[in-house]
Amino acid sequence: MEKDKGFVGWLILIVVALAFLKYFLDWDIFAAASSEKGRATIDYTLEVLSVVWSYLRIPILFVWERVLELLPSK
Repeated sequence: MEKDKGFVGWLILIVVALAFLKYFLDWDIFAAASSEKGRATIDYTLEVLSVVWSYLRIPILFVWERVLELLPSK
Protein backbone atom coordinates (compact mmCIF):
# COMPACT_ATOMS: atom_id res chain seq x y z
CA MET A 1 0.00 0.00 0.00
CA GLU A 2 2.83 2.37 0.82
CA LYS A 3 4.29 1.85 -2.65
CA ASP A 4 1.04 3.05 -4.23
CA LYS A 5 1.08 6.16 -2.08
CA GLY A 6 4.44 7.20 -3.53
CA PHE A 7 3.27 6.61 -7.07
CA VAL A 8 0.14 8.68 -6.61
CA GLY A 9 2.19 11.46 -5.04
CA TRP A 10 4.53 11.57 -8.04
CA LEU A 11 1.59 11.51 -10.42
CA ILE A 12 -0.03 14.46 -8.65
CA LEU A 13 3.28 16.34 -8.66
CA ILE A 14 3.65 15.85 -12.43
CA VAL A 15 0.09 17.04 -13.09
CA VAL A 16 0.61 20.13 -10.92
CA ALA A 17 3.92 20.89 -12.65
CA LEU A 18 2.31 20.63 -16.09
CA ALA A 19 -0.56 22.87 -14.98
CA PHE A 20 1.99 25.37 -13.63
CA LEU A 21 3.86 25.39 -16.95
CA LYS A 22 0.64 25.87 -18.91
CA TYR A 23 -0.71 28.65 -16.68
CA PHE A 24 2.43 30.72 -16.10
CA LEU A 25 4.51 30.02 -19.22
CA ASP A 26 1.72 29.14 -21.68
CA TRP A 27 3.61 25.95 -22.56
CA ASP A 28 1.65 22.88 -23.64
CA ILE A 29 3.30 19.46 -23.55
CA PHE A 30 1.00 18.07 -26.25
CA ALA A 31 1.77 20.91 -28.67
CA ALA A 32 5.49 20.54 -27.98
CA ALA A 33 5.38 16.77 -28.55
CA SER A 34 3.43 17.10 -31.79
CA SER A 35 6.05 19.27 -33.49
CA GLU A 36 8.99 17.73 -35.37
CA LYS A 37 11.53 19.35 -33.06
CA GLY A 38 9.59 18.15 -30.02
CA ARG A 39 9.51 14.56 -31.26
CA ALA A 40 13.25 14.70 -31.98
CA THR A 41 13.90 16.02 -28.49
CA ILE A 42 11.79 13.28 -26.91
CA ASP A 43 13.54 10.59 -28.98
CA TYR A 44 16.97 11.97 -28.03
CA THR A 45 16.03 12.16 -24.35
CA LEU A 46 14.77 8.56 -24.35
CA GLU A 47 17.96 7.40 -26.04
CA VAL A 48 20.14 9.21 -23.48
CA LEU A 49 18.12 7.77 -20.59
CA SER A 50 18.43 4.29 -22.09
CA VAL A 51 22.22 4.57 -22.34
CA VAL A 52 22.55 6.01 -18.84
CA TRP A 53 20.30 3.28 -17.40
CA SER A 54 22.36 0.58 -19.15
CA TYR A 55 25.45 1.78 -17.28
CA LEU A 56 23.82 2.51 -13.92
CA ARG A 57 21.35 -0.38 -13.71
CA ILE A 58 23.63 -2.95 -12.07
CA PRO A 59 25.18 -0.60 -9.44
CA ILE A 60 21.78 0.86 -8.55
CA LEU A 61 20.19 -2.56 -8.17
CA PHE A 62 23.16 -3.73 -6.07
CA VAL A 63 22.81 -0.76 -3.71
CA TRP A 64 19.02 -1.17 -3.59
CA GLU A 65 19.37 -4.83 -2.55
CA ARG A 66 21.77 -3.82 0.24
CA VAL A 67 19.32 -1.16 1.44
CA LEU A 68 16.51 -3.71 1.52
CA GLU A 69 18.69 -6.07 3.56
CA LEU A 70 19.13 -3.36 6.19
CA LEU A 71 15.41 -2.76 6.57
CA PRO A 72 13.66 -4.84 9.20
CA SER A 73 11.42 -7.51 7.72
CA LYS A 74 7.74 -7.53 8.65
